Amino acid sequence: YLKDPLEAFSKSLPVPVQILRNTDRLGLMKSRLRGAEIATGETLTFLDAHVECSAGWLEYLLYEVKKDRTAVVCPIIDVINDTDFAYLTGSDMTWGGFNWRLNFRWYPVPQREEVRRNGDHSLPLLSPTMAGGLFTINREYFYEIGAYDPGMEVWGGENLEMSFRVWQCGGKVLIHPCSHVGHVFRKQTPYTFPGGTGNVIYHNNKRLVEVWLDKYKDFVYATMPELKRVDAGDVSERLALRERLKCKDFQWYLQNIYPESSMPVDFHHVGALKNEVHGCIDSLGLNNDNGANQYAGILPCQNQRISQ
Repeated sequence: YLKDPLEAFSKSLPVPVQILRNTDRLGLMKSRLRGAEIATGETLTFLDAHVECSAGWLEYLLYEVKKDRTAVVCPIIDVINDTDFAYLTGSDMTWGGFNWRLNFRWYPVPQREEVRRNGDHSLPLLSPTMAGGLFTINREYFYEIGAYDPGMEVWGGENLEMSFRVWQCGGKVLIHPCSHVGHVFRKQTPYTFPGGTGNVIYHNNKRLVEVWLDKYKDFVYATMPELKRVDAGDVSERLALRERLKCKDFQWYLQNIYPESSMPVDFHHVGALKNEVHGCIDSLGLNNDNGANQYAGILPCQNQRISQ
């Protein structure tokens, strides 16, 4: 269904379709940037290739962008089985979050968001992050807000980077419960990453950490010390973009957009507390369930980031 068959099929569609081919392998972000450059409409809608759109999916996304040009609007992502294409409707009671290894995750919608919507599940969710594969955005705003980071490679981390950037710089990320797009979730990525998957994703994550997370990058580096040694490349243009847009800091994001995050807003130190003879404060196996009114102890430092 590629090459000539694809060209023939596109000509049979009721709307004009232009196929833009890469002569070199560019990866997701740079390919999307190429497509955006030739687009002329008021909005841009980005979709992964392995999706199936349901009836009426687009109108809800366009409506929200028309109301607010700074809104980045995503559909509910339904699940298409990669073996038999069975279709499972996605939940409208989850929203996007992340953990401190910078993995996007779905979490239950908190009560405060239910209160804000007054229990009306036809209204869009204000989501801290987006999955990144499927969204609509005002075309001019896409460039005003910084498009994609051109220093990122192939795929990985761009969804969190854009989520933080949009929220911190005055926009919003929405998930519309009335828009549904099915997505084939594959068990493994069918292509390779130049230099290895880990190297590419670590490079991308290092860039977003250095530009957007401020002092909270210490939590990420404590979780992934190997990331601290990764070369992020030159991020001066992205830092200048943040300054030019007068973006808020990451503490504001945690306090106002994602207070449900596991990262403490206020902290004094990240990492082990050591004394002069290499003893470290140790939790001694205590946790939130059994540690009430109990004392931590001191054990030889382990450098394993588990109980110390």
